[in-house]
Amino acid sequence: MFFNTAFAAVQDAASDSQGGASDFFSSFVEMIPRFFAGVIVFVLAILFAKFLKKYITSRITARAKHEVNEEALILIERMVFFGVITLGLVISLAIVKINVVTFVSAIGLGLGFAFKDLLSNFIAGVVILTQKKFKIGDLVKVKDRIGTIVEIEARTTQIRDVDGTLLVIPNAEMLTEVVQNFTAHSFRRVSFRVGVHYSTPLEKALEIAMKAIKENKHVVIDPAPQVFFAEFDQSSINLEIRFWVESSIRNGWWIVQSEVIQAIKKEFDTAGIVIPFPITTLSLDSFDKNTKDGIRTISNK
Repeated sequence: MFFNTAFAAVQDAASDSQGGASDFFSSFVEMIPRFFAGVIVFVLAILFAKFLKKYITSRITARAKHEVNEEALILIERMVFFGVITLGLVISLAIVKINVVTFVSAIGLGLGFAFKDLLSNFIAGVVILTQKKFKIGDLVKVKDRIGTIVEIEARTTQIRDVDGTLLVIPNAEMLTEVVQNFTAHSFRRVSFRVGVHYSTPLEKALEIAMKAIKENKHVVIDPAPQVFFAEFDQSSINLEIRFWVESSIRNGWWIVQSEVIQAIKKEFDTAGIVIPFPITTLSLDSFDKNTKDGIRTISNK
């Protein structure tokens, strides 16, 4: 009796196991076509997103009466691209009969920590493009590096250094670091100092320096250039030179500064105005007997 009962239980367990394996296999076989259909839909969504991005860009560019804002165009492209891909992913999951909410929750929880930096850089890129603190073509200084922004991508900003090096900076750093934008305004002020000898006619020096500045074609008239005496230095009287140039100038403000310095030096040389070297004046006490004896000794030699 016992063996009959045990044998029946084993048969039932085997039957249940075979039924479960059979159900799993049949479900898997049934899922294969849906899986391939979902993959095909997602691939088609990627291809369509790329096509739609290019199409919208070309249409906006063709219809625009004025120059298109490049940063706004990049933002539109990304919104269209990722929007279509997201829609394609949702449709693919529905074809495979995967609950979208459950899938997103599981993926978000698992990848949230892994892609935290990626997500923060992406959001920072959107903020950069919408706030327009700086844009492609701007000359900026990040930390101790100066360069031109050549690309603002989803995760990074690419800057071409003045020495030709390509800097790839995470977008999050572009928001958290102190970024100096030299081309944020239409004009940039250039300033430096030059010293003249104490015997120099000061009004003449002012006139010659101003003439040299105004003769440079890159110096703007308004705001007007300024030349004034700033201080009495140890071996010279120092002039403060200030003038403005357009921020978008092709040669760069430092080239204009170099040209103005050369012009001032040339005009000073022509006028006989001396730019002195550092000079130290030694005064001897004429009432000191030891000093007088020392001078006589040197003179006799």
